[in-house]
Amino acid sequence: MVARELRSSKAFITFVVCIAMLTDMFLANLILPVLPYALSERVGLAQEDVQRWNSILLASFGGAQMLGSLFFGWIGDENPSRQTPFVLGLVTLGTSTLCFALGTTIPVLILARLLQGLSSAVVFTIGSALLVDIVGNDEMGKASGYTSMSITIGILLGPVAGGFIYNHEGYFAVFLPAFAFIGLDISLRFIAVVEKRIPFESHPVESPNLTSPSVDVTGNTYGTDGRGLVPAGQDTSKSDRFPNADLHGSQRNTETESLLPKAQPRSGGSSNLILLSSPRFLVAIVCLFTVNSFTTGFNGVLPVYVHDIFGFNATKSACLFLILALPALLSPISGALTDRFGTKLPAAGGLLLLTPTLVLLRLIHPAVTSPFVKLGLMMSSIGISVTLLNPAFIKEISCAVQEIEQASPGIFGPYGANAQAYGLLSCAFAGGSMVGPLYAGFIRARFGWPEDMDFAGIISFFLH
Repeated sequence: MVARELRSSKAFITFVVCIAMLTDMFLANLILPVLPYALSERVGLAQEDVQRWNSILLASFGGAQMLGSLFFGWIGDENPSRQTPFVLGLVTLGTSTLCFALGTTIPVLILARLLQGLSSAVVFTIGSALLVDIVGNDEMGKASGYTSMSITIGILLGPVAGGFIYNHEGYFAVFLPAFAFIGLDISLRFIAVVEKRIPFESHPVESPNLTSPSVDVTGNTYGTDGRGLVPAGQDTSKSDRFPNADLHGSQRNTETESLLPKAQPRSGGSSNLILLSSPRFLVAIVCLFTVNSFTTGFNGVLPVYVHDIFGFNATKSACLFLILALPALLSPISGALTDRFGTKLPAAGGLLLLTPTLVLLRLIHPAVTSPFVKLGLMMSSIGISVTLLNPAFIKEISCAVQEIEQASPGIFGPYGANAQAYGLLSCAFAGGSMVGPLYAGFIRARFGWPEDMDFAGIISFFLH
């Protein structure tokens, strides 16, 4: 009994989701510093074609995650069980890793990135919705801080491990930690106990003669008959509990139950369109899309740029991503601040720090002295910005959904729309992953590095 309680506890479920997100992002980004070398040495591309195909492969991941997020968001809200799609995502992840390890042609590498994108769609969409089910909105800032830390560490430590292992042990050794992480992830997902959700049958109402019903973390809705909490919709009359109860007692209880309104039926409109009609929801989506395009834009151009201009090897490129990752360790603190003070303050602080840093990156040119040190300082500044921004955006999503449901109870149907909300968030994240490498690679190839950073700085400014 104790073991089951532990396996279904808030802390353990949060830990499982964090490991799942870290594993997924770690594997998706493990190949990044290795990819330019793999394209030239294993696939046999000419050097002038490496930048183009490097960007296309990164964008393929984003495209698959974008489409998969919408589908798995719908599946997650229509199905009472979150665990089944959460576990099946591992099959996709393992297959994609195997394709990358053995692939020597462009089509196989593209397939591997597409499968990685689908896996990320499952993990982020279902995992985030599962956290809302378990911890609730009041603690979602802190929980999203832990998931943001996990995602960021996976995104940025993946290239570090990939570059270091490739430089010292070769291509195939890069995938050894990948399969180790998959094994750990499989074990945790099967150990976790995730209860099936129960449809909401009633919603809180204010009544001078009736205590408002409450909802527990598993989705059970409760009313009260003056003697304690009982499941909503269950007959609480004396005639059921006490066979000899009088008819008047039963009639009075029936009248009391009639004061609880049933959930309104799902509206005819799409849940996604309803969510996107909320200004609060839309702002969070746009901001996450833009900030993630900056991060993945660096993934697409930074290793190639520092290799071409400064002659940095894979290890030095990996160290720059490590510097970018370190501030993510503070994400739980940022999330806790978001729970306490709201989302506006950390979001504003993150954007105010991000904009000038992006513009200053234009100063990293061939004639600059100590380029590694200066790049490291700017990468750390961007890392701090992302640490402030991500928990705020993620919590805004759950708050926006709650706001819509409070205004129109039952508008999203019996199981709500948390998975679809986080499916759209994952879609925005994926859109940034797809667009970032494309525009960053295009601008850098067509106009140059300074113009690339200027463009990012201008876009960041308009988010304020």
